[in-house]
Amino acid sequence: MSNSASEAASEITLFGEVRCHKTRFYQAALEERGLPYELAEVDKDEAAAERLTALTGDATKFPTFQIKGRKLRNPKLAELDKRLAREGLYDPGLQHDVKQQKFLKYMAPTDAFARYRLKNDQLVLDHMEIAGDLRGKGLGKSFAREVLQYLACQS
Repeated sequence: MSNSASEAASEITLFGEVRCHKTRFYQAALEERGLPYELAEVDKDEAAAERLTALTGDATKFPTFQIKGRKLRNPKLAELDKRLAREGLYDPGLQHDVKQQKFLKYMAPTDAFARYRLKNDQLVLDHMEIAGDLRGKGLGKSFAREVLQYLACQS
């Protein structure tokens, strides 16, 4: 377990082995983000191996995360950030999807997004959306500010 309180760490469990390079990669990612977590070493702790088997059906299916009770197996870093953000544990900031021409903010129950198009070498925001049950909490306003600040820094 990391140096943080066990209550907070119980929200993120990383099942793996310290000798596994992917486990070490995820440990570094969590520590870089300042997130408390439990490292469940399946090679050294029989209870950890049993917990992983209950979660995945096999104690060799690692690295695997359990984040607020939900399983995430061997994710790409962007997928991990997305899950952590949607669970309210980490804010990776504004995401810019150039290919789909939109800005994203990961949140639950659905991501906020601002779609744009390029017209005469100018970026035109043409649609912004946030989940209905999040309206009235200032999150849309905050998201819009974040998008506009990002654009101001790019020009």
